[in-house]
Amino acid sequence: MNPLLRPRFYIVLVSLLASLLVAGHALAQAPTRIIFLHHSTGENLINQGGVREGLTARGYEFWDHGYNSDGLRGPDGASTGRSFDVPDDNTDPDGYAAIFSQPLHDPPDNTFSHLMQYDVIAFKSCFPTSNIGDDGQLNQYKSYYRVIRDRMDQFPHKLFIVFTPPPQVPGSSNPDEARRARAFANWLKSDDYLAGHPNVVTFDFFDLLAGADNFLRPEYRVSNDDAHPNERANQTIGPILVDFVDQAIRRFRGGGPRPTVVPPTSAPVQPTTAPAQPTPASPGPAPAAGIIEDFEAGVDDWSANADGEGSTVERDADTGHGGATSLRVQYRIVAGGWGSCDRYFDSWQDWSDAAGLSLWLRAEPPGQPITLIVFAGDPNNPTGFETTIQAPAAWSQITVPWASLQRASWADASGLAQFDPAQVTSIAFVFGESSQGTLWVDDIGLLGSGGQPPAPAPTSPGVLPTMGATPASPPGRPTGRGPACPSPAFILLPLLGASVMLLRILR
Repeated sequence: MNPLLRPRFYIVLVSLLASLLVAGHALAQAPTRIIFLHHSTGENLINQGGVREGLTARGYEFWDHGYNSDGLRGPDGASTGRSFDVPDDNTDPDGYAAIFSQPLHDPPDNTFSHLMQYDVIAFKSCFPTSNIGDDGQLNQYKSYYRVIRDRMDQFPHKLFIVFTPPPQVPGSSNPDEARRARAFANWLKSDDYLAGHPNVVTFDFFDLLAGADNFLRPEYRVSNDDAHPNERANQTIGPILVDFVDQAIRRFRGGGPRPTVVPPTSAPVQPTTAPAQPTPASPGPAPAAGIIEDFEAGVDDWSANADGEGSTVERDADTGHGGATSLRVQYRIVAGGWGSCDRYFDSWQDWSDAAGLSLWLRAEPPGQPITLIVFAGDPNNPTGFETTIQAPAAWSQITVPWASLQRASWADASGLAQFDPAQVTSIAFVFGESSQGTLWVDDIGLLGSGGQPPAPAPTSPGVLPTMGATPASPPGRPTGRGPACPSPAFILLPLLGASVMLLRILR
């Protein structure tokens, strides 16, 4: 190359790389765009359950589309004046099968093409879908959703969130229809539907709303003839949906088992029969064999939850016992209410080499009974094992042997009969009704057993397990960016390769 031209090439190269790096950074930071297609129950869930506000606070761009007459609403909740032209306004299973059978066009000119402009596509039917008259209709519903799934498989870079339909009320259905509605919901969240389809997850709206009789819970009804869930239902389930969507997106990026939720009615309160209570260790206790959580990286991996009926739970970082930081949980639980603070792990935690847990705690006021729960077993339906702890006024080490964890009375009968420390999915602190105070937690660790150290403490923050048959290695700290956002490495590595090639040319 002419030496006189070489400086110009270097200038062009540097300018090109700088421009591409700026563009790549902007692309990597682009918010994940979520679209939710629904009718009236979905709109009430959004408006009364704080769904838009919750997802916006986590850095997502949330859009939703109701009836065609309502059209598309943007992240600010305002109407855009546009409609996806849903055929016949039909969001029943046959309607969705028709939508997902439409051709993909750009620019979009049909419902499916409009939906595919987004990174995450969530969709639900309304409660009339739960009027399933016979097994033939149930099987037909399944065939429609297989059509939908086959089309979703063609877009592995998109995340699809399938809602189970909400339940009916007794005045508009009968026990046989309700039983089939439950069967349909169970099928939509089963491995038969989800296994092998990592870009599809199911939010079990039905199970969160339905009672043991498979009808809308009495406390969630407007009336016996109106199946629209009331404000209490939406306020309770809205935050659960926000958590679920956030977990699903983060796990879609990082891999792992699919996300699950624990119905709020399963949230435990003070046990009827208190199990053996661990007590503060005597001076000079044996150190924990492995630290699970020291909170030095912050408290973002822990979530605060409450019943939506006036109870409040807030978590924050505070001065620690051993290091700079601890978890501080302030709670005020109303009569008949509940609240919790919990952490879900990226993958099953194998704590089988340990003899129990070690926690450093203090509380104001001291001595209030708090339920500690360790969930284990199937990530899609984990079993809760609980014990009661009481924190003193000053920092003290509390030890919890595995033997003190008793199977919760509210646990699903199909779950584990005994606690298995090799299958831990999450841990939670639950505050009973009519209680108020502040709990500080630090240095949660594992107690050694037989001189053998436990598995190393995870270095990644935990969320509920997501979409696979087996647990995956922790993927690293989630960023909140969704599946459509490439990582900076994805952008930079090709650029570096190109720069090397150009530099060789310039020699």
